[in-house]
Amino acid sequence: MMPPILNPIRTIELVAWDFDEYRSRPETIDRERPVKARQFVVQRQLDHSSSALCEEETQRLRDTLNRQQSRLDLHAEMMGLDWSLGVVDLRRLLAFQRRLSFNARLPAITVPPQCDWDRLIEIAFASPNPVSCVVVHDADKKMVILQSSNPNMRLRVTQDPAAPIAVHAGSPFFEVAQYAGRWFLRDGYHRAYKLLRAGVFRIPAVIVGARTLEELGAVQPQFFSESVLLSEHPPFVSDFLNDALIIEYERHPIVKTLRITLEESITFPLPIEISGEQP
Repeated sequence: MMPPILNPIRTIELVAWDFDEYRSRPETIDRERPVKARQFVVQRQLDHSSSALCEEETQRLRDTLNRQQSRLDLHAEMMGLDWSLGVVDLRRLLAFQRRLSFNARLPAITVPPQCDWDRLIEIAFASPNPVSCVVVHDADKKMVILQSSNPNMRLRVTQDPAAPIAVHAGSPFFEVAQYAGRWFLRDGYHRAYKLLRAGVFRIPAVIVGARTLEELGAVQPQFFSESVLLSEHPPFVSDFLNDALIIEYERHPIVKTLRITLEESITFPLPIEISGEQP
């Protein structure tokens, strides 16, 4: 008998498309379920290229969106990207994530009604995520180790010479992207799931014009491949709410670890050869 999982993480996984290598997925899943899910997806008629932009609501909230557009942290998050702000329909967004995981210890968002645009703005343009991690300095190995239960924790290069590297806890913004003529959810999958479950479909968002798969953000090995995303029957964000297209299971908590090696070295610049002079 397997020991119980301590602090289990509830996980929902889409099964109508190819499986990846994922150790936390139970081996005892019903093998007929993916087959039936694929049959369901092939038979449905959905327009995966129609615009997700809600033009009327975008115009109505233009002044409010303009105030959000001046945020410095938003500009830092979107640096190097072609982006704008608008209201989108969640039901028209494609998904490149295979799984959603829910930690019962984290506070859940309270979903406002569709007409409460002020609170929806607060959800879509939240305050910066706090950084919560354990820091260990291994002096013998000249290494700094950071560990967190937040899978979005990462290191980011800054423009500050005094602190060129900062710990980042993930984007607080609700982000969608246009890529290859299709609309995708780029960031905010858990918020989208909660909103859809509550019957709220329209949400303000940052809209990225992605020119590459990297700008879309779908480059991690645990995401669906580009061939799946651009296929005739791609996965939608709303598919996470369709019992015919998912499996649910519990997995162990995962700790993300970042290691920074501290090394000192001295280098000498190469001599600069000036044209017309002998070295």
